[in-house]
Amino acid sequence: MNSIIFKQSPIGEIVDADENNGIVKGYASYFDNIDADKDIIRAGAYKKTIMENGSRVKYLYQHDMKQPLGKMQELYEDDKGLVFVASVPKTQLGKDVIELMKAGVITENSVGIMPIVKEEKGSYREIREVKLYEISAVTIAANEEAKILDVKGSLAKEAIFSRYDNLVKIIRKNNISDELAFAIESEILKLKSHLKQITESPQNTLPKKDKNDSELLKYLFNNLKK
Repeated sequence: MNSIIFKQSPIGEIVDADENNGIVKGYASYFDNIDADKDIIRAGAYKKTIMENGSRVKYLYQHDMKQPLGKMQELYEDDKGLVFVASVPKTQLGKDVIELMKAGVITENSVGIMPIVKEEKGSYREIREVKLYEISAVTIAANEEAKILDVKGSLAKEAIFSRYDNLVKIIRKNNISDELAFAIESEILKLKSHLKQITESPQNTLPKKDKNDSELLKYLFNNLKK
């Protein structure tokens, strides 16, 4: 099952944060580095997605579609990894995040990707092509997946319900742009990943033989049909 995944430390860093011009430059991903998930992303993995969807990729805060920071001015691969240059408007969030970068509190970036071409190589997985949805400024262990998976049981379900309801409201509106549709696709894949983790985790508080899982799926399906 294809799901969106987040790749964080140590594969991203802030290179420069210009408060006056609202520009952030950094590496969103490094090549040939084994991460905590035993994945290695190879050079060239981002080229196709940059060509097809590069203009839609946004700069977010903590992988949260409701907290956009800016848009990409540049997005390309070099011999080290995936480089981005993002323009960050001087919203309160934008100014706060850049200030945190300057203070050394936020020092990393993370990508939200779906592996497309991958291969198991014994002790690790090699990823040769991905679909890139967004790049986020993140604090350690504070990305959206970590936040929602750290909350067990009914509260985790409520978080999923809330995010799903927000998507339904957007989808019901007319004249959804390609750019917004791309963001919605990303958010739906995140919810899919969260739901899979919550229902399959041996430590979750949802009883395996209980009807909670089917009720959750029924809720999502019925609300989308309305």
